[in-house]
Amino acid sequence: MIYRNFIRMVGCLLLMAVVVTAFHSSRKRIEATVDDAFKQAIEQDYQNRKSYLTRNVWTNRLSNDVKDYALSVSADRKIGSYSLRTRSGITTYQFKDSVNEEVAKRLLNQHLLDGICRLNPSQLKTIFQQRLRAKEMDMPVGVLCLRESQRYWSEADSIVPKGAYSTSRQVLDIAGKIKVQAWADYDMVLLFRHLDPVVYVLLLLMTGMLMWIWPSRKKSVEEMEETTEEIPQGIWIDLEKQELTIDGVSCSIAKLDLQLLSMLCEQQGECLTREEIKHKFWPTDDNAGEKIDTHIKTIRKMLKDFPRYQVVTVRGKGYYLQEIK
Repeated sequence: MIYRNFIRMVGCLLLMAVVVTAFHSSRKRIEATVDDAFKQAIEQDYQNRKSYLTRNVWTNRLSNDVKDYALSVSADRKIGSYSLRTRSGITTYQFKDSVNEEVAKRLLNQHLLDGICRLNPSQLKTIFQQRLRAKEMDMPVGVLCLRESQRYWSEADSIVPKGAYSTSRQVLDIAGKIKVQAWADYDMVLLFRHLDPVVYVLLLLMTGMLMWIWPSRKKSVEEMEETTEEIPQGIWIDLEKQELTIDGVSCSIAKLDLQLLSMLCEQQGECLTREEIKHKFWPTDDNAGEKIDTHIKTIRKMLKDFPRYQVVTVRGKGYYLQEIK
């Protein structure tokens, strides 16, 4: 029984570990989807604002070669720096590592757009939510835009729920002055919805395992109660097996002492005379009196552990066994 319960408990612990791992994987899956949706939202917002480079009056301050480069098709090459030349002068931007020209052009355009059509956190949040809903993920979200030392929140709400997931900050422009970050507050319902289907099977197995263990534990308690009820109360003597049990406790006793105690029990509270004891054990022994005293003393010493049983002396006659209720 002990080994069976141990195996069941180990099985439950293993299943619980699998479920915890599954929830962790679900959380990572949701967060990866949030990151991907936010990047897609940034790209869509960029494409929406990019048209301003061709039709806004502000671009007249840019040289024609800058406008042509910003709007031209990117070549499949990498560049390590870019020099931005406007009518106010030339600024060179050095990349830490060489980047694809398409990436460099996007960074340049975001820099130019910041002076024409600035990124709106609330609009970016709307696109972000649409992207998430397209992936069947509806949850509260928010967007933070950092422009140098200034912070701009979507819908002017700077309160981020405790425990909400935050994306990494994305640098948008070539000068590294514009950064955006999003948060998403998903709940347990969404975690359950994005669990691997096999986890539901494991959850059913774990539930079945727990239901299997519980009746077993309940049965064990009932068996213990039954065992408690079956513990014999009183003095139980088996002369053939030389066994003595008092109130369910097995006692060690010499053969003759057990026989004498058995005679006292058989009297059922009536006096057992010294003559009857002598006739039973030492009919011809002149020292029978001393031997009776010795064995009665031994029985009384043993019964000290069970104070409700006492061997009482009837002066000048004999003894009887008294049970105190």
